[in-house]
Amino acid sequence: MAKWLLTAVLLSSAIPWSQSRADYCLRSGAASLSGRLVQQTYPGPPDFESFQRGDEPRVIWILQLDPSVCIISSDASYPNAYGLREIQVVLGEDQYARTEPYARYRNLLGQQIIVTGSLLPGGARYEKRWVLAIDAIEKVRR
Repeated sequence: MAKWLLTAVLLSSAIPWSQSRADYCLRSGAASLSGRLVQQTYPGPPDFESFQRGDEPRVIWILQLDPSVCIISSDASYPNAYGLREIQVVLGEDQYARTEPYARYRNLLGQQIIVTGSLLPGGARYEKRWVLAIDAIEKVRR
């Protein structure tokens, strides 16, 4: 009897947890996310390994999410992602933060923002597994 009761209590306590986790799941496509805008630097050409050995720095912008999210992929070739805390943000065709569209928003680095755009798999083209191609950025008003 005690074993059955313990199982029932554990199962009933897991239901709200799994439901709340599902609320943070997104599908690829249109999305609006909030977080802190930061930049990260990765080694680029020629070897994509080390700045100390002469590789070109590649600066990208990241939306640091709070809370983390899961993303359900609509393309079977890209796996679902769970517990994501960072998504690369891309303005226009250039994924690296060196063009005029990025300069317009540079004052938002370190700030809490809301970003609206298209959530898509990063694949080999981007530094991160998931990318948000930006339609609009706005600073969170406190």
